[in-house]
Amino acid sequence: MVLAELLKQLREDRGITQEQLAFDAGITASALSRIERGLNSPGWMTVKRLAQALDVTLVRLAGEVEDAAS
Repeated sequence: MVLAELLKQLREDRGITQEQLAFDAGITASALSRIERGLNSPGWMTVKRLAQALDVTLVRLAGEVEDAAS
């Protein structure tokens, strides 16, 4: 699973809207939409803020993305 798909799945699993997650992570909803659609690659600080807002660790995110790439 690529990062974009993983972020969207985690957000949906938690019942959070794009607007709420974006607010919690300190980014715009349009930026999050582009990230989830794979149109933009977020920087590590943005990934860190998204992980915090989703209450997951960077290690988990990286591990799931790496597992999908294997």
